[in-house]
Amino acid sequence: MSIRIVAHWFCAACDVEGRGPGSDPSCWNCGGAVTVTARPAVPDHRSEEA
Repeated sequence: MSIRIVAHWFCAACDVEGRGPGSDPSCWNCGGAVTVTARPAVPDHRSEEA
């Protein structure tokens, strides 16, 4: 099983949270810098064949 790292983050300027792939996330609302609150490793079901 392959895994991927997902960044969970918080933008203090917008008071919003988000998550997504990548090592350098940015806010989806303002495009600004965010504080990463977690980087969990999750199963990558996208790479498995049905």
